[in-house]
Amino acid sequence: MFLTPNEIKEQTRQLWQTCFEHSNVFVKPNEQSQTCLSFAMARKRLLKTNDYLDIFFEDKYTDKNNLNVRRDGQVVASLQSLPYRFTFYGAVHHAAQLAGLAVHPDFRGKGFATNLLHQAHRRLFEQGATLSFLIPPQEEFRSFFERAEHGHYWTSVYRQTLPLDVSQDGAFDKIEVVRPDEWPTQYYVFFHNLTASLPFMVHPAEHDFFAALSLADLQDGYFLVARKKQRITGLCLAVKETDGKVYIRTLAITDTSTRAAFVEYLRKECGVEQVYRRFCLPGGKEDARPYAMARVVNVPRFLQSIARPNPGFQLHIGVDGDLDIPENNGWYIVENGRVELTDQRPTSIVTPGGLAAMFMAAQPMVMDLLLDE
Repeated sequence: MFLTPNEIKEQTRQLWQTCFEHSNVFVKPNEQSQTCLSFAMARKRLLKTNDYLDIFFEDKYTDKNNLNVRRDGQVVASLQSLPYRFTFYGAVHHAAQLAGLAVHPDFRGKGFATNLLHQAHRRLFEQGATLSFLIPPQEEFRSFFERAEHGHYWTSVYRQTLPLDVSQDGAFDKIEVVRPDEWPTQYYVFFHNLTASLPFMVHPAEHDFFAALSLADLQDGYFLVARKKQRITGLCLAVKETDGKVYIRTLAITDTSTRAAFVEYLRKECGVEQVYRRFCLPGGKEDARPYAMARVVNVPRFLQSIARPNPGFQLHIGVDGDLDIPENNGWYIVENGRVELTDQRPTSIVTPGGLAAMFMAAQPMVMDLLLDE
């Protein structure tokens, strides 16, 4: 049965609604035959489901990013492949966040989730993407995505929650902080201009930026703008979460005194002593908590982004186990700023997720505004 794009969109939304409603009967992720993964299912129980779905399907959903399985004219499984600009060692790449993997409770155990992930990886490779990443809805789902048939994802980004110490940030008496009622495009332009050249970041587009603001607004969050002599010096998005702590979800500032001004504003408005920030940091650090998982979609391009700015870097490594993109499997030599295939077997062989983790986990990635809080 033929479905129009709008019918597919509405049925996909209804599928998500169904998976939310059945979230209390989701089986453990190691029971592959009955897997149903709802987009951030646990995190969104604090919100009215319809309000959250309104934000996603109005601001982030597009027909071209939606993969689905249909049976008898009904969408029974779906997956979103959300595009992002990704900078790694300063090189600009196309990446995608896979989200919203959902299978209707009546159609589990048929391999639909596996097939959707395979389609997403192949399509990303053909589109010229370098990386795919995701944020597991719950910690126990990490083992599901680590499997070869699901993409060989590895935890590649870690976070640490710390109170912000602004005691050395300088005087902020000349900085005005306001909580605007309207969000003109100039706020995104400021954010984009300030972050565009960061070397390790997943960069939200304009619609991602405003979707994150809308989500925080549902949670009675604070979107703040700082000005000094009418000139914008910073943006801040913060939410008082269920544990009673105030967390800054994103911060874009031109100077440290603006950060101090934001923290002071939030302390007074929320009646708290401390304001917290979740920082992405290298995985080997104490108290680092696992966050995003990733896998390389195009191995030569990923390695080249490391080799080019580091001509003295040398590496002999193999990639194996990529069932979805077998073109990645091979033995590689990185030296003199170049990447070449070789017939010399290396001592170290990794999966596409292992390769992502090897390099991404060593960097302080910036991954804000992903609708995952």
